[in-house]
Amino acid sequence: MEKIFAVALGGAAGSVGRYLIVMIAGDYHTQGFPTGTFLANLFGCLLIGIFWALFDRVTISNEFRLFLFTGFLGGFTTFSTFARETVQLFKIGEHIQAFSYLAISNIFGLGMVAAGFLLARRFIRW
Repeated sequence: MEKIFAVALGGAAGSVGRYLIVMIAGDYHTQGFPTGTFLANLFGCLLIGIFWALFDRVTISNEFRLFLFTGFLGGFTTFSTFARETVQLFKIGEHIQAFSYLAISNIFGLGMVAAGFLLARRFIRW
């Protein structure tokens, strides 16, 4: 039951964090491009890279790992929203936007995980 509670609590916090980023990004939203989801996913990728490197060196409980990775970062980033927004762009005929969103989200997402991991390894000494 503790594990389920950890995931639920982390998921709630992550979802609220994503919602806040989407709200803030709404002020800078370009027509047709889902800026908020894109930024939340990239920031989440950076965080998971940092935490991955950090927790390679520090032992944490399984419950905290579930809270942070499965719960918080799972709620903060969202593949389902990304997929829906991409399909919506195709549906309304914005094929270039859809392919651009698909490509840059994946390329930059992978890059942010790697960057977070490398930055944490370089600047966090144990």
